[in-house]
Amino acid sequence: MWYELRDRSLPSSDARTVMPRPPGAVREWRLADLRTGCGDCVEVCPKAIVVLDDERLPVVTTLEVCGRCGLCADVCTRGAIELTRETRLGLERLQKVDLPEQRAV
Repeated sequence: MWYELRDRSLPSSDARTVMPRPPGAVREWRLADLRTGCGDCVEVCPKAIVVLDDERLPVVTTLEVCGRCGLCADVCTRGAIELTRETRLGLERLQKVDLPEQRAV
């Protein structure tokens, strides 16, 4: 799957577990240059699974829980997290749910 090829992971500080990057995160060498450590991706995550590591780079604590909604990529102003085909679809689904005319009254 295309997403799996783009999935970036790095060892955690205990060197036993692997902490994945959010869907659409650019390669490690670019991520360090592009990120600002602002934490917008952390704040916007509806499942509260995106955190910043010791270097203020985004990681996903539980990738299995990630809905690939694309919100983290949508708020990333520096391009450290990009929308992928999968997260674009997730963002479109999320926006359709949030349309006022589709909300139950």
